[in-house]
Amino acid sequence: MRHFIPILILLSACAETSPAPEDARLSPEAAPVGLAFCEGDAFADSIGQPVSTIQAALPERARVLGPDDIATQDYRIDRLNVFVNGAGIIQRLTCG
Repeated sequence: MRHFIPILILLSACAETSPAPEDARLSPEAAPVGLAFCEGDAFADSIGQPVSTIQAALPERARVLGPDDIATQDYRIDRLNVFVNGAGIIQRLTCG
């Protein structure tokens, strides 16, 4: 009997599982939050422009994140995140 236990474990690992229902799957990104929560409405038209053009006017809680920057994972709805590419061009704005 002891010899069959590892075989049963291996067989159970190979068993097919049914996929989750389509509506139960999580989306890869969080649900979008309006930029009004983090005072980002004024900067919505800045996507595609250099971050240096708006950096002085950003709210106090804003942070500029480059492609290789490390950021905390805490979620603050009142914080504006400005994502830039390697050249400093604004790619997207989010609250959090």
